[in-house]
Amino acid sequence: MALCWVHEGRHYKKLNPKVACHQELLDQFLDEFWNYYRQLLAYRDSPRAELARELKSKFWELFDRKSGYEQLDERKRLTESIASELLLVLEHPELPLHNNPAELAARTMVQRRNISYATQTTEGTKAAA
Repeated sequence: MALCWVHEGRHYKKLNPKVACHQELLDQFLDEFWNYYRQLLAYRDSPRAELARELKSKFWELFDRKSGYEQLDERKRLTESIASELLLVLEHPELPLHNNPAELAARTMVQRRNISYATQTTEGTKAAA
């Protein structure tokens, strides 16, 4: 099962460095992270075995590199631990890199349910399903 790159990126955005140099390291890493994500999107459009090997190598370069900012390095280690799920797209380019559309669809249903506080009749329950 592939994991969502957008959700993985959110973990990094939650980091809250107190030191200016750590903020710079995080900003630089986030630029590299989203650049890598764009490369994966491009790979999906025209997959090639050579490019898949290159992207896998770039993944390890990006996430193995120590920054000196302890929380960032720990977060990178956690991302490394799920590398196989994040990189499934290299084996199966048809897989999406994020699951936001599914989440948004589910969220819309929940919001509707919360606003109306359930249906009033059996027919309404059947229609909502």
